[in-house]
Amino acid sequence: MQLNKLAATLAALGTVVPGLAMATNGMLMEGYGPIAAGMGGASMAYDNGTAAMANNPATLAMMAEGSRLDVMVGFVGPDVATPGVGKSSADAFYMPAIGYVKKQDKLTWGAGIYGQGGMGTEYAGGDMAQVGVGRVIFPLAYAVNDRFNIGGSVDVVWAGMDMVVTNFGIDFKDDSDFSGAAKGYSVAAKLGFTYKLSGALTVGGVYQTAGNLPDLKGDGYRVEGFDMPAIVGLGVSWQANDRLMVAADVKDVLWGDSMNTVTIHYPGGAGTAPFTQNWDDQIAVSLGLSYKFTDAFTGRVGYNHGKNPIPDQHVSYLWPAIVEDHYTVGFGYAIGSQSEFNFALSYVPEVSVTGTNVVTPPFGNGGVTTEHSQLNWQLMYSYTF
Repeated sequence: MQLNKLAATLAALGTVVPGLAMATNGMLMEGYGPIAAGMGGASMAYDNGTAAMANNPATLAMMAEGSRLDVMVGFVGPDVATPGVGKSSADAFYMPAIGYVKKQDKLTWGAGIYGQGGMGTEYAGGDMAQVGVGRVIFPLAYAVNDRFNIGGSVDVVWAGMDMVVTNFGIDFKDDSDFSGAAKGYSVAAKLGFTYKLSGALTVGGVYQTAGNLPDLKGDGYRVEGFDMPAIVGLGVSWQANDRLMVAADVKDVLWGDSMNTVTIHYPGGAGTAPFTQNWDDQIAVSLGLSYKFTDAFTGRVGYNHGKNPIPDQHVSYLWPAIVEDHYTVGFGYAIGSQSEFNFALSYVPEVSVTGTNVVTPPFGNGGVTTEHSQLNWQLMYSYTF
């Protein structure tokens, strides 16, 4: 009964708390939950709390018997500037998240809300574009035996988009920090596993389907061709001793199947505006280690790299998801036997890309340089019972 009530509450909240965000591996976050984020996003093969439902649900089977509630807030701080256009004022995005799981014998189940990612900018001249994607997630994990766990989830996906492009006469946006004027909803899924090769070494992997988003609709506009990618991930964790753990993941993010041409359909059938994307698939690598200094305090460091998936001829000052390197630190601090705080900080150094399209502004990006850096953090409170 408690789980049913929580699931219903999460589903209701999910319709009003999408959390528009600027993400970092393309449109994806470098890490989900501060435990994984502090380790560069590595999360496939060890217990990282309820954020596992956004990473690899099979790791939920690694948690201790009982229930766990995680309440989190994330901050993404992009610094984007395009000479000739200006500096983006969209420099602070907050993303609330919550997750609940219960483990009983071999079975673990729960529900949660996590922002998946997005991108956005806003300029003094009036041009802006913001898109956010989130999920209400219902995971289930099963411990087959002492070595092998399987897990999956059914995800209710939502997306919201605002866009104003003065040269194209596009103007749809709402006044909310947590939604967009054009919206769409769908269902996706994940399937994962972990396998303990030895007492110290564990491997894990996950497949996440594409977002399967329909056309986004609002204010008379229709946005065709926007979706989130399918992901294949594989990782390993090594418990070197009682204090030190090392983890590494590799993900293949299949942007090539999801971000091709995003077409804006004007109200009343007044025409279309196609925005060619043609993103490349992206390999994202995460490396991290954690060290337990005391029974209460754990420190973490990590690194994440994902090559910019946007071809130079298609990069836009509106959607500059071009950053590549992420340097992360974090910590966990336990208060007694039931409460814990976890925090992660991610520094993303500046990159710049100059458009190579043969067409120059306002209808192309030829010669336009966009610069982008970030400083992000995540904070989570956990209660086990």
